[in-house]
Amino acid sequence: MLKNLLRLRPSTYINAISARRLALSEKTGENPPKKHVNPFSQVTPASASVAEYGSSETTEERDKRLKVLQLEADIAHQEGRRVPAVDFFKDHHWQYILTLPTKSSRIKYYAYLWQIEMKRESEKRKKEQRALDTERRLVEVRKERAENNHIIYGLAHTSMFLRIYDTTINHWQNNRLTRAMQFAPKMVLDCSYDQHMTIREASYAAKQLMLSFAENRSNDEPFDLHYCNADLGGKCMESLKRYIPTMLNPEFPMNVHTQCFTQLFPKEQLVYLTPHCREDLVKYNPDDIYIVGAMVDTVNNEPLSLAKAKRLGLRMARLPLDRYLQWGSGSGKSLTLNQMINIMLDMKKTGDWNTALKHVPRRKIVDLNQQTEQERNRRALGTRASKLNVRIDHLLSFEQERRQATAFARPNQKPIREHKDGLEFQLDKWATGKQKKNQNQN
Repeated sequence: MLKNLLRLRPSTYINAISARRLALSEKTGENPPKKHVNPFSQVTPASASVAEYGSSETTEERDKRLKVLQLEADIAHQEGRRVPAVDFFKDHHWQYILTLPTKSSRIKYYAYLWQIEMKRESEKRKKEQRALDTERRLVEVRKERAENNHIIYGLAHTSMFLRIYDTTINHWQNNRLTRAMQFAPKMVLDCSYDQHMTIREASYAAKQLMLSFAENRSNDEPFDLHYCNADLGGKCMESLKRYIPTMLNPEFPMNVHTQCFTQLFPKEQLVYLTPHCREDLVKYNPDDIYIVGAMVDTVNNEPLSLAKAKRLGLRMARLPLDRYLQWGSGSGKSLTLNQMINIMLDMKKTGDWNTALKHVPRRKIVDLNQQTEQERNRRALGTRASKLNVRIDHLLSFEQERRQATAFARPNQKPIREHKDGLEFQLDKWATGKQKKNQNQN
């Protein structure tokens, strides 16, 4: 029996052993030991099946399946469904469509791309209309100038103000980043978490990296940002290239490295900012180089940055959020990458955590001023209710007195007619009594 088991593949061998243990436990009446499994570290069944199918799929089969999907999208577009034209699809779109397991998920993704296409066409039409309006306005201005021999003062005419174009501001901000590369403190964004993120999380991370670069560039005293451990062929970097197409140009002031930050900077100056450690960052040190993990962990909440910092032997710190903020119930303490950059920029400039932590979204924390105002209103309402004098002592007295009383005072009129015990109803006397009353009144 053992020889037959050894001839099997490892997965079949493990399954056979587990089945045999289960049979033995059923015979003996013992329950098999339960193994703890972290659900966040496991891949979903759909993605697992897709990954297994993609790993066993050859290039010819993949190309054949891609042609079938392209034909499916083209037919759906010709039928007038919410599917963009085939020319709209890019290579990264088809790569993502190949990973979708069901037809319903593909239809939803087609509808999402169709909305993007409609938006682009609408913006294109608006741009053409603005160009036509501008040309018509310029013709009218030239005609007015030809008819008028006097000097016209104002914007777009004779003026003492100089027009600053967007390209001029862009060059000036890039020049400020170039100076920051020489003299400003350095900060690192660790881009080595591609394998721990889904495609959607990687796109979110790329957008946050783009916003981090924009916020840092627009600041008066920017950091010298370094994007380390960048996989240029990964999901995150591919999405970031679509946001910043010139990021790899040598003249563009953006530091993108494929090496680890331990190979670029002295190890004793590195401080990894992770929310999973226990030590708070008390004050900002310009000699230290702070590292922020470029990861969006909406699904995987494992302390990956803490494990990496311990593995590399780096110092760790976290933002003192609990010391300066009161978090609301049900709100997570996760911050986006651009919020982290803004907090560190203000901390470098002011050195005050109260000022720096204003970049934390207000929806995540409890406003103490609003809370005290609500408590004050509640106390005032209780005071007004206590001033309302309602007599209830006579309501708790004897039964006979309670029938003759109201909530505020005793009535002065005659009491309400009461039912008398032992009085039986007689129909003949009741009718004759009514007739006698009517005769007396007449």
